[in-house]
Amino acid sequence: MVAIAATARWRARIVAAAASAGISITDPQAGVPGIGVLTCAPGRLGAIVPRLARDAEPPRPAIGAHSDSIADRELRDAVADVAALLSLHGNVVLDLDAGGRRHRGARPDVVVSAGVDRPQWTEPAVRLPVGTDRRGGPLTVALTAGPGFEGTLLDLARLVEADAA
Repeated sequence: MVAIAATARWRARIVAAAASAGISITDPQAGVPGIGVLTCAPGRLGAIVPRLARDAEPPRPAIGAHSDSIADRELRDAVADVAALLSLHGNVVLDLDAGGRRHRGARPDVVVSAGVDRPQWTEPAVRLPVGTDRRGGPLTVALTAGPGFEGTLLDLARLVEADAA
């Protein structure tokens, strides 16, 4: 499952976009202010994202990645692979483990981290399965974004999801 954490306003837009694509997504916290989590089946982001009205967002966000600091090698590799994939699609990727030495003054708009981490933003966020570990358990990567990058975040998640399929 793909989990999407978002504010009430953005959750409502995602549910409406999914409905127009014929995809059923339930919002257990509909009408409740604050952050809630939607889930959808893998492979569905590609149908939902084009139906969302575009906000004024930068087309190429700065993407930060925490990979060197992840102790689990499989998770570290998964995060590094996702960051590399997004870089191949023309995005700027900042190494957040470099301590700001290499990218002084640059700040990320989207952060790639292990799904179990607690990144600098907690919403909007998308947690995506990107494979399995050596024991057969799921490897999950989280994409989180600063305020105002909801649409961009889902576009990036769609790229990752398509690559993992």
